[in-house]
This record gives sequence, C-alpha cells and structure tokens, in this order.
Amino acid sequence: MHVYTIIARFCGLFGVGFFCLTALLTPEARADDAVAKGREIVRQHCTRCHVVPDMNPYGGIGSTPSFAAMKWLDDWERRFEVFYTLPPHPALVNIVGVSEARSDALPVFIAEIELQIEDIDAILAFARTLKTPDQ
Repeated sequence: MHVYTIIARFCGLFGVGFFCLTALLTPEARADDAVAKGREIVRQHCTRCHVVPDMNPYGGIGSTPSFAAMKWLDDWERRFEVFYTLPPHPALVNIVGVSEARSDALPVFIAEIELQIEDIDAILAFARTLKTPDQ
C-alpha cells in the first residue's frame, strides 16, 4: 500500500482528511496556489485602476501607478501589504475583520471590494512574480 494511501486512510478515520492532504502539498505548490489566487484578485479588482504587466497594458487610470512602477520603490512590499489603508483604498476596499467600519459620512461610491486578510498575502505573492521594466 502506498504511503499516501495509508496517510489518507488514517486522516479519514479522524475526519481531517482534507487537512492532512493539504499538509502534504509542497511549499512550492502552496506558493503557486497563492500566486494564482493573487493573480485572479488583481485581475478582478486592481485592474480597474492600475496597469498590471501582461494583464491590461492599455488599461488603468493615468494618474494611478502601475504595479511595475510600484515595484521600483524600495518599500514596495510594504505598500502591497498595507495598500487597503492607503488612500483611496479605504473608500473602496473592506478587509473582513480588519478594516474599520466606514463612517456614514463617507459612503462607498462604487460596489465595495470585500477581501479576506489572506487575500492580501495572495496579492503580494502575485506581485512578487512581476518584473520591473529594467528586468
């Protein structure tokens, strides 16, 4: 009997099969999943305003920095980690369980983007794969 079959049966007996099988994924497989998830979140939400390499080269808003341009900044990773706290994002993005409640005096003017805190890690994982124009 294959070792993964034995582990799966053992885990299934205790009702945690999914957890055990997920634990068997290599770190690279989990990283690839995070990049794919981040790419989809960025495609769905961030490309409304930002140009993202190989995704929407002629899109975005002219005054909004592209993802490639942001990667030129020394603190780019930190900016991606906390983007939802930086204007204008608090008016658009709600991180469930993290973002402060929006004042009724500052209503959302478009459909609010609701994300989970794990989505920030996925966006950052995707951003790490992007090259700057000099690369």
